[in-house]
Amino acid sequence: MLRVHGFYGHVRRNDLRSLAMFAGFAVAFQIVAAVTLFVPLVFLDLKHLPFFSLGYVERYAPIVFVLGLGLFLHRFLRHVASVRATVAFTDVDRRTDPRLVNIVETAAIAAGLPLPKVGRIETSALNAFACGLSASTAVVVATRGLEEALDDDELAAVVAHEIAHIKNGDIRLMAAANVLMEILVLVQRKNVLGGVGWKKALVLVFMPALLLVFGAAGVATRVAFTMARVSRLLISSSREFVADAEAVRLTHNPAALVSALRRIEGRSAVAGLSAQADAMMIDGAVEGPLASHPSIAERIAVLTRLSGDLVPAAPPSPDTRPPAWTAQRPGPWGAPPAQPAAAPARFLVQRVNAGVTENVFGLTPGARRVMTIGMIVMADMIFWTMFKVMKPARPLDRDTVHAAVNAARQIHNGPAVFHGAGNTAATPRSEALRLAAMDPVDARCFATERYSVGDRGLRPIGEPDPRLVEAFLSGPQAGSGDVVLERYLALKERSVRAVSAAQPADLDSALLAYVGTRKTMLMVVHRFFGEAGLRLMQDAYDSPADRAVLAKLRERLHEGASALRAQGKLAREMALLGSAPADFVPCLARAAGAARTAKPIRDVAP
Repeated sequence: MLRVHGFYGHVRRNDLRSLAMFAGFAVAFQIVAAVTLFVPLVFLDLKHLPFFSLGYVERYAPIVFVLGLGLFLHRFLRHVASVRATVAFTDVDRRTDPRLVNIVETAAIAAGLPLPKVGRIETSALNAFACGLSASTAVVVATRGLEEALDDDELAAVVAHEIAHIKNGDIRLMAAANVLMEILVLVQRKNVLGGVGWKKALVLVFMPALLLVFGAAGVATRVAFTMARVSRLLISSSREFVADAEAVRLTHNPAALVSALRRIEGRSAVAGLSAQADAMMIDGAVEGPLASHPSIAERIAVLTRLSGDLVPAAPPSPDTRPPAWTAQRPGPWGAPPAQPAAAPARFLVQRVNAGVTENVFGLTPGARRVMTIGMIVMADMIFWTMFKVMKPARPLDRDTVHAAVNAARQIHNGPAVFHGAGNTAATPRSEALRLAAMDPVDARCFATERYSVGDRGLRPIGEPDPRLVEAFLSGPQAGSGDVVLERYLALKERSVRAVSAAQPADLDSALLAYVGTRKTMLMVVHRFFGEAGLRLMQDAYDSPADRAVLAKLRERLHEGASALRAQGKLAREMALLGSAPADFVPCLARAAGAARTAKPIRDVAP
């Protein structure tokens, strides 16, 4: 009776302990969310900045809590499906695996549960797990290596351990802990201040004022994740101890469970297993960011202390499997590995941070190397500059003065002066302004707003995808603001179709819209994709449908349509488009082409 009472007390103590540990996840989530929102709120709501104002707690902390709760429920309800998708196990029944199914059924009856589904993983590793959101949807899964390595008593003890997880609701509890960790990682990925790699380190080298902000964010994030990992480790570890105790109560054979744990130790790693599935196994990660289990030595020590003389120091119990099962077991599984003496548990923070490469400020090893090299280079540049300043000035000779005068004149007149074309092009930008002020037909280009090629990022050029063009035209991408060639080709096609479908009374307005769209598309493509993109778009405008639109435009201009002639300079641009479509380009593109073909002056006479 004393033995049973001891196990019951162990179960009750760990139930209360597990519920208390979820508070750590709530605090950690709020910290990570506050760090993630820091940069956006600097620009949007400086008065309620995290860590600097209590107003953040009043305004944003409740919103973060509600959104986090909704995200948790969404991922929690899909947790079992995700485990099934990542763990390759097959369902078995009495026909395909009668031994495992009978043992699972016996343990379920002893626990007062319906028979769960039974699965098997085809691997030589020794492991097992249970998952589900309730006893009616639960599944118990074992590896083939576990079935072949354990006798009936040992396998029954392991199955009882998994049945205990189902009975006590541990499958929901541990699933919740895993989902909370996944949410923290998901929020951290959106954090601009998190994970300082070598690229961000380069920015910090040239902007050292940001180092304090990134360092503080790194410390806060490290504290939050350490708190969450410790909470998950305590929750999962406590449930493993509870399941061990319940398995002993179901089987009344602590020696079998101890013997099974000894056989499993060091042989439980399943290749390709996800972190959430590993946390559900009977043996998983003991240290590191994914730590979720106590060590085998700790579990055996607890079982021995609670069971007393019921756990012998001798080898495991005799093999009770049929001869057919015994013959299938390879030699190395015939005897348990030597059990080392149980070492005292290391500090929890050290356990969960084992193997983490980032330091307390969130700097990776690569970032630390870049920052060290950058600081050394900057220090060298400072000393070199000071040395140059302190050197005595050398008298200037005539050639040096002459070169300085030429440089000053070039700066005053522009970066380069070109021969040709009447020697009127000083720079591409000034030439573009000159052309824009001329008549479009004479300038052979149309005026646009001032821009530079690539001033908002130069995009790469690829072969347009006709299916994506159709998606932007009338499919799910319609209305999107993506900066891709396919979108602009779809807008071009939409303006062509509008002219083709226009009634006679609406033809002039459709032609005006077509000309405006064509100007905008050529300008935008030149701005974002350069001259290669501009040529591609001009080729697209040389289609039969576009030539038919230009024929209508010339006809309306010839007829003297008042709606077209009343457009001022746009009417002259339409005249250019109708007479020379190949010359209908932005003046900036025309000026850049003229500058490339011109011959620069190498020297300026003094």
